[in-house]
Amino acid sequence: MNFLEKYNFTKEDIDEFINCTPKRIMDAIKEYKDLVEKNLEYLSSLGIDTTVEIFTDFPDMFFLDHSTFTDIFEKYEKDSLIEKLNKNYRIVEYL
Repeated sequence: MNFLEKYNFTKEDIDEFINCTPKRIMDAIKEYKDLVEKNLEYLSSLGIDTTVEIFTDFPDMFFLDHSTFTDIFEKYEKDSLIEKLNKNYRIVEYL
């Protein structure tokens, strides 16, 4: 899970994520690591400051096909979306 450090996760963030995440999710992250990283990279590239929180609370969404994942975010005006996600990352579940 050290790959998460590239996306501004601290060691404490990673430890907490590992301790609070069901085994099936952890196994899926290992199995689909390339896809998860590609989706994390995209979210980080948008300039969203709450990437850690989004991943921690909604890890399932990072298993979406990359084009489906990007489509979720690209249907909104970028600056407005970033502002809203940085203010309240939980709205990601309604996108």
